[in-house]
Amino acid sequence: MTDPEGPKVIVLIPAYNEELTIGSMVLLAKHYADKVVVVDDGSKDRTVSIAIESGADVLRMEKNSGKAMALQEGVEYCKRFEPRVVIMIDGDGQMDPALIPFVSEPVLKGEADLVIGSRYLNKDTKIPLKRKIGQIILNSATNMGSDNTVTDSQSGYRALSFKALGHMDFVSDAYNIESDMIVHFSEKGLKIKEVPITVRYDVPNGHKQNPWKHGIDVLSRVIGYVGYRRPILLFGVPGIVLMTFGLVLSAATYFENIIIFHWTMVTQGIAGLTTLGIGIFLIFASLMLNSLGILMEQRKS
Repeated sequence: MTDPEGPKVIVLIPAYNEELTIGSMVLLAKHYADKVVVVDDGSKDRTVSIAIESGADVLRMEKNSGKAMALQEGVEYCKRFEPRVVIMIDGDGQMDPALIPFVSEPVLKGEADLVIGSRYLNKDTKIPLKRKIGQIILNSATNMGSDNTVTDSQSGYRALSFKALGHMDFVSDAYNIESDMIVHFSEKGLKIKEVPITVRYDVPNGHKQNPWKHGIDVLSRVIGYVGYRRPILLFGVPGIVLMTFGLVLSAATYFENIIIFHWTMVTQGIAGLTTLGIGIFLIFASLMLNSLGILMEQRKS
């Protein structure tokens, strides 16, 4: 596949203590790529030596800095080869390297700058219930901050065009990079597409972080970004709902009608005024944040 101009298809694998699976992942990926790059994120086992023996270019990070840093280091290395596509795939064995041509195809055809391999577009993939619930929440939050709608915002199986590599300059941390990438690329007008993939969860060394902690970390970051980029949606809409509800409760109390639970008139009145106040505060905050966002965008331009 290699031509005189250099590798056109590069597989990028971030790895942390993956000695049990990294060798097979590299060997399988080499069937579909010109070059395989492994970024070792401060592993304490034999990940580096096995990856080298398997034929990968290995970048070593002195200490464990998280997936985001590992991927961004790898992207900087890949950019020097000016590839047509870089495929990101995890090193734990959950993802099948045989799908590399399928995931990269839309980029190679010029149909997308970022292709996400979605576990949720493939009905044959058996996904644990807790992951499905968490994914729905994270997808909803990510989609609020993006102009694109995706079904698997946390998938690590991705293909990036050379153009997309030039936009990997955003600040991210650990596993937040999946959502951050979608939101950032959407803001830059890059084309995003999803294709169905399969995954397996019976691997010896699966997700390195507690799934609940991972979900909370990603959700808090995405909400923070949405609050900056779309404050009317995040704060204004709930504010209007709360203000309306507060007005209804306050009006009912004024006309001496109990309309909720078995509260006393005083309790209902306090609840109405409190809800009304919170609603007004959220609406005011959304307008202020929206104005600040507009000013920041004007200063950038």
